[in-house]
Amino acid sequence: MRFMKFKHLFLTIIVLLSFLCSSFAQEPIILRHGGSVQTVKFSPVDASLLASAGDTHTIKLWDLQNDTVSTLRGHSGQINSIAFSPDGQLLASGGDDWTFRLWDVRTRQNIATLEHINGQTRHQIKAVAFSPDGQLLATAGGHVKLWDIRTQTEIATLQHSKYVWALAFSPDGQLLAAGNKVWNLQEREAITQIESDHFLMKALDFSPDGRTFARAVPIKLWNTSDWSLLGTIQHRGITFTLDFSPDGKTLASGGDEEVTLLSVESGKNIVSLRGHSGFVNGTAFSSDGKSLASGGDDGTVRVQNIESYLQPSPLREMVRLIYFLPLNRRAQPDIDTKLDTLIKDVQQLYANQMEAHGFGRKTFTFETDATGKAVVHHVSGKFTDQYYDAEPFKGILGEIEQQFDLSTNFYLISIDTGSERIAVGLHGAGVGGLGNHRGGSGGWAIVPASGDAFGLWVAAHELGHAFGLYHDLDTGNSQRISIFTQDRMLNSFCTAEWLNAHRAFNPERQLEFDVYPQFIVHPPSLAAPPNDIRLRFEINDPNGIHQVQLVAITPLNSVLGCKSLNGNISATVEFVINDLTPKAKDFALNTKDFTLNTIDVLGNLAVGGGFSIDITDVVLPGHHVAEDVNADGEVNILDMILVAQQLGSVAAANAKVDVNRDGVISILDLILVAQQMGESTASDAPPILAMNNIDELDPARVQVWIAQAQIENDGSVAFSEGITYLQSLLALLVPTETALLPNYPNPFNPETWIPYQLSEPSDVSLAIYAADGSLVRTLDLGHQPMGIYESRSRAAYWDGKNALGERVASGVYFYILTAGDFTATRKMLIRK
Repeated sequence: MRFMKFKHLFLTIIVLLSFLCSSFAQEPIILRHGGSVQTVKFSPVDASLLASAGDTHTIKLWDLQNDTVSTLRGHSGQINSIAFSPDGQLLASGGDDWTFRLWDVRTRQNIATLEHINGQTRHQIKAVAFSPDGQLLATAGGHVKLWDIRTQTEIATLQHSKYVWALAFSPDGQLLAAGNKVWNLQEREAITQIESDHFLMKALDFSPDGRTFARAVPIKLWNTSDWSLLGTIQHRGITFTLDFSPDGKTLASGGDEEVTLLSVESGKNIVSLRGHSGFVNGTAFSSDGKSLASGGDDGTVRVQNIESYLQPSPLREMVRLIYFLPLNRRAQPDIDTKLDTLIKDVQQLYANQMEAHGFGRKTFTFETDATGKAVVHHVSGKFTDQYYDAEPFKGILGEIEQQFDLSTNFYLISIDTGSERIAVGLHGAGVGGLGNHRGGSGGWAIVPASGDAFGLWVAAHELGHAFGLYHDLDTGNSQRISIFTQDRMLNSFCTAEWLNAHRAFNPERQLEFDVYPQFIVHPPSLAAPPNDIRLRFEINDPNGIHQVQLVAITPLNSVLGCKSLNGNISATVEFVINDLTPKAKDFALNTKDFTLNTIDVLGNLAVGGGFSIDITDVVLPGHHVAEDVNADGEVNILDMILVAQQLGSVAAANAKVDVNRDGVISILDLILVAQQMGESTASDAPPILAMNNIDELDPARVQVWIAQAQIENDGSVAFSEGITYLQSLLALLVPTETALLPNYPNPFNPETWIPYQLSEPSDVSLAIYAADGSLVRTLDLGHQPMGIYESRSRAAYWDGKNALGERVASGVYFYILTAGDFTATRKMLIRK
């Protein structure tokens, strides 16, 4: 046993305490268990005590309140399951070393070690569970065994034809769910058999009141009184763990890189909590129901306060109307009727535009009373109209935010100052914006309550900004079009496609925890014809990207173009700008600020992430950087490979690979490309994201280049910088340790690639096992030099067939890499 502080794993102890006490905290605490975490459990009597275990053969007890962690050692194999006794005094653990152990939680001591044996055969233990009265312990593996805790003796064996991976007692202790059977413990008889894919039956649980039973995969709920099916939860992906909240209203499901909170009553997703980088194998609610712990293959345990997700949700994803009246103004007697008419006209305008672009009459909803009339919230200002005319943002929004949460729902605010225009923006008619730039779950629009700006097009336009829309200049017409007659923002296909995925236009879609996309901005380059400039970006969003828009900050935050990405998780997109078009003339194409706005398939927005591009850096027509061998506008690894492929050969006339034009493709040409790459990265290390097409860059080849360059080094800056870059490249290509990496794609059908890296030359083989432990296939990869084997041409390949050449069935499989003395195991999923 080891006892230590783990304060360095968190920001401060204050963060921990505030997490436990605050119902609004959303950032998770991340505990580094190491290895692959297979199971997590909270103490049933102490919401600050958490246990985790996995393939490091250790159990860790995390005392969140006192900022300490204890390590329990004794198992010699992966620990698959842990369970606290109902009084919290004992902890049981079972693992692949054929043993289960009992631990004294207070002293952290191992008080008993027993084996799960049937006949003469020891069995790995896949699950353990205490009975509600704490007198029995059930262990599962080859069959299920019941043990008397007091005497630590076996009292019964419940026969199963296949390995049992999951256990759960009913709250009254009369039933035991084990794999696909439910046993009456008094009679020792199976009372029902749950239909399932047995190999995936790793997740099951009883609700705290005992009335509902849940199992996966897929997730189904049964009424335990007659075992009738209550319903099937349409939940994406595989589920490795299920856990009911203490009040029984919520079900936590762990799967591929996320934990999902599900409503037991409706079966709908409440929220998906992302952050794990691999399969989530264990989830657990704290005894007070305020926190949720999850552990996975990435070696982390994430503890998150979930109270805010479980509270009744306010109205959201709809438009709400506010009539704002300054201190010295008298309300218009018919303003509620006017606003009711206005919002219904705006609603129909959006429906017309969506239909015109082929998306049907999809539109937003607004808050109504029982008669279907728009609800108008009246807010009285603290100051006179002159104050709000001068500072509408500071005055109006500041006061409204005291009564309304602008990060949820979309607010159309009509201010009655007596002025026909609001003194903001370039056109002065109104203003709008997002309430939450990361996620776009809310927004606001301010328009006058009288005059020519109190009308359809202004209200629709400003409400569009609340939905995350920008002005659209993606047109060849240089004449500015008045927003009072025809609005390019509202009339564009980009807008309609954007709104087709927007949550305000999809009220049935549930709010999901957002993962902010990642962007990489490439340097600008020339396109054809000569005056066109290409802007290229790499985008990654785990939720799947629906659309991306390129927006110029000036003039008017204008959309220059949009691209539909059809739910791709990652993509490279290009926008070509011509400096003779009207839209380019508006901002002169020098050093300019842009944003790249995205909306994912779940309706999450990412807007306002700015960047600058200096167009003057683009090479002029007719000129060419010699080191850019393939003339794609970048000096990168691909240019180096093109030169390396012809090292030592005589250059043909005007051959681009002859960088210094001396007639021979030599190490100097390679050095010149490497030097240019080193300058472009502004650091000693090559950019990993530029490491495309590096199959030929194995460490041995790069070592030869460095040795040759050192021999021919003439002392110039170019040679010095080029050698430095090659040395940093070599360091990147030689891993510090041997490792087995996650296969891709995963899930897959029918083929997958299994990457790995070798810190030294080794004989390499891969063994693939089914979930029941049977050997499916062995891949003998032979003797491999040190290096990184990640690309499809270098990684191990499995075609989804067994040793007989037959396609294997859907399900979970395990692959084991053996490289010299190194072994490692990971799991993968075939989904058909």
